[in-house]
Amino acid sequence: MSESNLERDKKLLVAALRKLKSSKDLSLFLDDLLTEEEILDLSQRIKIAKLILDGRTYDEIAEKIKTSTSTACHVNTLLRREPVIFGSK
Repeated sequence: MSESNLERDKKLLVAALRKLKSSKDLSLFLDDLLTEEEILDLSQRIKIAKLILDGRTYDEIAEKIKTSTSTACHVNTLLRREPVIFGSK
C-alpha cells in the first residue's frame, strides 16, 4: 500500500472511531469489523506496549503475555517509531 493510501485509510478509520459515543458502541464496532483473532492480536500488542513502557524485559513480557520475545521486540520497534498516546500506566 502506498503511503498516501495508508494515510487516507488511517484518516478514514480515525473519523469512524471518533463518531462512536460510548464504550458499547466501540465494542460493537470492533465486533462488526474485526475477527476475534484480530481483536486478540490488537489487545496483545497493547498489553505488550504497556509492559515495555513499564520497563519490563522481553523475557518477562513473553512469559506474562504468552508470546515470543521477537513479538515484544517488534512492538518495541513500533513504539520507538510512532508516538505513544495511551500512556505508560
